[in-house]
Amino acid sequence: MPRIEPLNRPAGRSEALLDQVRTAMGFVPALMHVLAHSPAALAGYLSLRDALSHGVLPLRLREQVAIAIAAGNNCNVCLASHTRYGRAAGLTADEVAAAQRATSADRMSASALDFARLLLDGRGHVPDADIAAIYAAGFDDAAIVEIAAAVALNTFANMVNNLAHDRTDAQPDAAAQIGPFKAHNCS
Repeated sequence: MPRIEPLNRPAGRSEALLDQVRTAMGFVPALMHVLAHSPAALAGYLSLRDALSHGVLPLRLREQVAIAIAAGNNCNVCLASHTRYGRAAGLTADEVAAAQRATSADRMSASALDFARLLLDGRGHVPDADIAAIYAAGFDDAAIVEIAAAVALNTFANMVNNLAHDRTDAQPDAAAQIGPFKAHNCS
């Protein structure tokens, strides 16, 4: 049972924002219904998410980062969602499983995922050697800042989902059971 009920009939600004999400995605994920309790939080989340979709990081890598951060924050709801989104973006089951461990067979993706987990685990405090390594892997300042923004965006979503959902009532979604996590779908 949710601890924060999704707001299914919002009014005002939240209603308009959810209508925009519905138009863009064809549905409204449950996270958006929870964020709708605060039009400011919903607008902020959507603004950053949309801005990053026009950034330098490709969709596949953004989904790999989302999977790695969801796994790191133990957010099964986001893990299930980003597993589906990642598969839709072309990630294989092996790539999704690797992203949960913040790694990849692709050198550039592996570097980005490792850096994302370092940011998460260190709360943004990353040793100079790790900064040098991400530059050496071929990432520039724009990409590094966007990796940090993706970590922050996904951590925010993870925190809201973990706060809103009673973990004891989680029903596994067999299609999203990957690795050590049993994810459930609340979309």
